Amino acid sequence: MHNLRKHPRHADAPVFDSSLNVMFLAAFPLLLWFFQGSLGGIASALLQMGLFSIALRLIYRGQRIQRVYDLSEIAKKPVLPYKILGSTLIGVVVFLLAGHQFMSLLPPAILGVVATGLSLTAFGLDPLKDKGQDNPELMNRLAAEHRWDAAEDALAQVTDRIELLDDPELTLKSDATRAMVMRLMRSFGTNPRCVQRIGKLVERMTQILRNETQKLEQDWHSDKHLLARKRFLLKLDVLSESFETHAREGSERTGRDAFDLEADLLLDRMPHETAA
Repeated sequence: MHNLRKHPRHADAPVFDSSLNVMFLAAFPLLLWFFQGSLGGIASALLQMGLFSIALRLIYRGQRIQRVYDLSEIAKKPVLPYKILGSTLIGVVVFLLAGHQFMSLLPPAILGVVATGLSLTAFGLDPLKDKGQDNPELMNRLAAEHRWDAAEDALAQVTDRIELLDDPELTLKSDATRAMVMRLMRSFGTNPRCVQRIGKLVERMTQILRNETQKLEQDWHSDKHLLARKRFLLKLDVLSESFETHAREGSERTGRDAFDLEADLLLDRMPHETAA
């Protein structure tokens, strides 16, 4: 469902947030341990720099997921709480660093907890629940938009085939019919029952148009060209009128204001009359 209405282009925006770049600078003093000549010091520095890098990477991934989550109308919570894990790992690094300075484990533990808390304060928590899926209005709207898009794509395929015949009147009237159908389809709103009812009507009309277009294409380069063209235009008018009638009946069943529907129909008749 394109619904999901995501914006993936934002997910890869910056490689690292500026705050993460600054935090990475905090690990540079560990480089001094490489010059102490102690094998244990070098191993400890490598371990802590590795843990710190992993922590920043986890936070970065959590930030990317958060960005997509915030920009999406519907989103699932992340599989893992990356920012929480990264912040916890930063606390572990601080605990290990402080452990070299204190005889007791309590001060390093306190410093580690404080570091984790500061990191969570700076970057926030990961999304802990799914978003949008408990909103019936949003779900109905996205489902309706998906149905509208599918219907418009199907109708566009038919009108594109007609356009290839290079007949301005046929093209104009078929485009006007498509616009009329889509306007009326959207006018029924996002109620699932209304969308289902008008959706079935649009699907039937699209299938008939597809069949008629195929017949027109078959006769287009034959001596039946003019007859096929006239038949198609008449069929298009009949289908449009029939669709309007059924749409009006459906509108009355759903309680929609009749004046609004007539206004939509008037707007959509104008291109037909111009083509005629």
